[in-house]
Amino acid sequence: MSVSRLRILSVTAALTLVGALGATFPLAPAGASDHPRPRLATEGPAGPPARLPSGRVATPPRVTAPQVPPGSAAVPYGPNYYAPGSGKTVALTFDDGPGASTAAILSVLRSQGVTASFFNLGQNAAAQPSLVQDEARWGYLIGNHTWDHQDLTTLSASAQAREMDQASAEQRSLIGSWPAAFRPPYGSYNATTLSLAQQRHMKVWMWSADTEDWKAQGSSSSYWVNRIIRLAEQQGGALQHPVVLMHNAPSGDPATVLALPTIIQYFRSHGYTFVDLQGHTGLGYQVLTSDGGVHNFGAAWYGSAAGTMGTGVTAVALASDPVTGGYWILKSDGGVGNYHAPWYGSLTGKLSPGQTVTGITGSPGGGYWILTSDGGVHNLGAPWYGSAAGTMGTGVTAVALSAVPATGGYWILKSDGGVGNYHAPWHGSLTGKLSAGQTVLGIGAQ
Repeated sequence: MSVSRLRILSVTAALTLVGALGATFPLAPAGASDHPRPRLATEGPAGPPARLPSGRVATPPRVTAPQVPPGSAAVPYGPNYYAPGSGKTVALTFDDGPGASTAAILSVLRSQGVTASFFNLGQNAAAQPSLVQDEARWGYLIGNHTWDHQDLTTLSASAQAREMDQASAEQRSLIGSWPAAFRPPYGSYNATTLSLAQQRHMKVWMWSADTEDWKAQGSSSSYWVNRIIRLAEQQGGALQHPVVLMHNAPSGDPATVLALPTIIQYFRSHGYTFVDLQGHTGLGYQVLTSDGGVHNFGAAWYGSAAGTMGTGVTAVALASDPVTGGYWILKSDGGVGNYHAPWYGSLTGKLSPGQTVTGITGSPGGGYWILTSDGGVHNLGAPWYGSAAGTMGTGVTAVALSAVPATGGYWILKSDGGVGNYHAPWHGSLTGKLSAGQTVLGIGAQ
């Protein structure tokens, strides 16, 4: 089917919905922005789906129940058009991926220190799982854009639910977490769509600035690059909290990649803070306290171990999960608490006499490592590259552990300032360089 044919069908569906409900896009909730509801154009088609190595399109997972994250918070009913946060905020969003330009988009975002939100199609995620895992690994919000980009207003309630649940199930299988954000294909929805998304604790997100980058159809010409930049600046720059619509379809969006640095520079120079659709800047951190409490500063909070640990047990260390964006808490008895992150096991009941746990770090490829005071490294769901057990001098203990994203290995920091490298380069240490009374406490990867 041609692009023009798809556009006609989607516009026809929108007009039908206007007649049935009185408006295709309900008003944004009161107080959502100082600006009125934007007049939205219909989002374009997703194009050909990504293919598995076999050349086939991915088969959707079988779902038998609504995909609702346990313990997740309820969300308000209705669509949202404006980026969260105070002051001036902007949310960059990318639909229809992962695709041929996803890696390049991630590279630009990371080099610029900017967060974003990705609305993936389930069938494309299934065909290119490593790209979804990269999105999660670097802390970007991943939302649900249905399994295969059908116009939901043409489907029954059960078919709409299936589109949502298949995509959510696929995401959970790839990164261990459910989506909390939903964007309907073509920007087309009805009351059923809104209710189903709310029941699944997914906030519905539209947009308020449309780059129309899909119209470039794979071209990287300066005309399309400049047009994308102009639309982002004209529409987004007129708003205090724009949500900018872009794409990263399997067919590739090279003009979007080329336009992105200029778009970022524009909003940055005009005083905007970049946020994802949960209001996170991607630049925050969590702080762990000895009672197991987790305190978030500009970063997501998924719960804590406060009030749940046994007598005499304290929290020892916190580690971020580079795959899901969640975290793990290491407890003094060797236990591990998982928060928005999968659980791979613990050292509870396995510690030798006199041995203590001193550190935990997430593996870039999934899983985590736990460090014990004797220099032992215990791999749980992660590869093992060796340890310092039995190699440290008298009175020297292992203090901290750090994963190395570039190689997938790790470093061990020792109490005398020494650094042990395991499947990771060695750049030096503080052995023999510590001043009297000075101790080493931690090590981190760059």
